[in-house]
Amino acid sequence: MSADLRVVIVGGQHVGYHAARHLSERGHDVVIIEKDRARVEFLSEQYDATIIQGDGGRRAILRQAGLDRSDVIAALTGYGAMTNIGICTMATKIDSDIGTVARIGHGERDEYAGLVDQVVYPEMLAARAATNEIMHVAGRGVQTVESVTGDLSLLELTVAEDAPAADRELRDVVFPKGAVVVAGRDNNQLPGPDMVLEPGYRYLVAVKANVSDEVVQLFRG
Repeated sequence: MSADLRVVIVGGQHVGYHAARHLSERGHDVVIIEKDRARVEFLSEQYDATIIQGDGGRRAILRQAGLDRSDVIAALTGYGAMTNIGICTMATKIDSDIGTVARIGHGERDEYAGLVDQVVYPEMLAARAATNEIMHVAGRGVQTVESVTGDLSLLELTVAEDAPAADRELRDVVFPKGAVVVAGRDNNQLPGPDMVLEPGYRYLVAVKANVSDEVVQLFRG
């Protein structure tokens, strides 16, 4: 794929709209397919992009969007996982090389393996963001930055004053297998054996699910 992508987004409601805005701000070319006329008018007023009014589940509409000139199709409608996966499947019948992303509303990502290249679960992302804000307001010092895979997450951990790892060099902290300090969030420091885990400072840690409690214990006590 080229640095500047051409992406077709099916579904111009909140998820599709914001995805399109983010992609456009990064310099990529975006086409939005939306069948609701009022929403199409809104998108046309708010966003300088190609907007196609029509049913993204129809082959003719997908062809109109120029799949043969696109890198990825993202089916982000609110009509359910199977609708979005069906749209992606039809797109690959038109252009077998196009990348596919489908929005799901429930279930595990592994359930959709082999059907599309990637799935996105906006409700789960929103729940994680809400949880992070709750933990931040409560002063708990643990936030999930990203779920890398179903088993691996990137956590932001603030070192508590009386935590086992507080004021210790990284070489002296015994981390469980499946945990790696990635960076110092507040001091922009890359990890090295002499990096000190300072109380009150935040650190990014890649953690496997089965050792997450142990890692939080090291940072929070």
